[in-house]
Amino acid sequence: MSFFGKLAGNPDEGPLESIARNLEAVLNAKRGHAGAVEVFGIGSYDGTHAAKPFVAALTQEMLEQVRRYEPRLTEPQLTLMGRDRALWVRFQLSGRCRGQPCSFAILFHSVLRGVRVFPAA
Repeated sequence: MSFFGKLAGNPDEGPLESIARNLEAVLNAKRGHAGAVEVFGIGSYDGTHAAKPFVAALTQEMLEQVRRYEPRLTEPQLTLMGRDRALWVRFQLSGRCRGQPCSFAILFHSVLRGVRVFPAA
């Protein structure tokens, strides 16, 4: 069970749900505001208006955070899937969990900058 799982008091949480919750916590942290770990989380993109450079930088930074703070997910790959009318930018994160292929949906709100992570079905 993950550290966050113990804090949440959810002993029945599966490994994919645990990974998703950890990634959501990591990706919602804002760089420079995570206490003693200054490099935890993603940067601020408030001044960024150009879509293509913004998405390229965000994709690279999110993948770097996954590699650094979620060791249970190996061989991670992050693919931009598109965006919707509700201003969510959609990504697919794939890799290997316990040696088996696994994937997650990552949603990044382009205005509010919030991140949601779900195990893919």
